[in-house]
Amino acid sequence: MAANPPWTRDDDKRFESALLDFNGNLVMIAQHLQKPLVVVQGYYDALIHDIELIESGKYALPKYPEDDYVSDTEAGKSKYKDNERKRGIPWSQKEHGLFLDGLKRFGKGDWKSISRHCVQSRTSTQVASHAQKFFHRQNSDAMARKRSSIHDITMGDADNVTVPGSNLQPQFGDQIPPGYNHS
Repeated sequence: MAANPPWTRDDDKRFESALLDFNGNLVMIAQHLQKPLVVVQGYYDALIHDIELIESGKYALPKYPEDDYVSDTEAGKSKYKDNERKRGIPWSQKEHGLFLDGLKRFGKGDWKSISRHCVQSRTSTQVASHAQKFFHRQNSDAMARKRSSIHDITMGDADNVTVPGSNLQPQFGDQIPPGYNHS
């Protein structure tokens, strides 16, 4: 007697569908799958056994490469160690100056244009977040109590900052340390 070929993932899916379509009638399922009844019966018995093992917690659910299944334990895991949030890279004075230049050119709210044309090192979402912090800082009454921040540089401080590729150089006065090369 020749050995039956192993069941493929496609065979598994067809078998599962046939179980539903033929209400568990193994004779009909065997005819539909064009497999011998004894093979289908053996596969059905193995399936019932596997289900019992899985439900008892003695065996984990199988993973197939084409499945998008994520177990409950995997879904609950954080992508950061110890639930620590990944922090972004702080904005440089040059980036903030370019942000202010973009704010003048494109106005408040056009974060995509500011990102594309002025602060090309940041996404539009990052520009919007920076703007939110900047405007909150500008409107805050408690400025004197807070330590200085990049958000304290206003449009008046960054009049000469332009978009990359321009012939004007950023001029932040004494805010740039001696010997600093901005290129």
